[in-house]
Amino acid sequence: MSRLQGLVQGWWLAPCASWPVRGQDNYRGPWNAKTPNPILLVNQRYDPNGNYQNAVRAERYLGNAVLLTHEGYGHLFFQNPSTCVDQAMVAYLVDLTTPPKGAVCQSDHQPFDPDFQGP
Repeated sequence: MSRLQGLVQGWWLAPCASWPVRGQDNYRGPWNAKTPNPILLVNQRYDPNGNYQNAVRAERYLGNAVLLTHEGYGHLFFQNPSTCVDQAMVAYLVDLTTPPKGAVCQSDHQPFDPDFQGP
């Protein structure tokens, strides 16, 4: 979480810590283990809620992860669509293939374009 949203999100999510149910098959680490299948991480570079540097660290900590950088703005990538990101996500979900390390996708529109939030 970013410094802008960390405290607020932490407060909102605090009740989850006391939830009376515990998953039996959730992964508890180690977080640097190399998984048999690759992990695709997608993060917008200019996301005020999901700090980009945290995504870079996550890629480094996870043993078999690739970070796809979306040169986009805002918190949710579907609000700033990228055909490139969509294609990478489909390739991952269908074939478990990831883009090469260091791959970057551009947004379909830039902020203040008349069609910025359009399809």
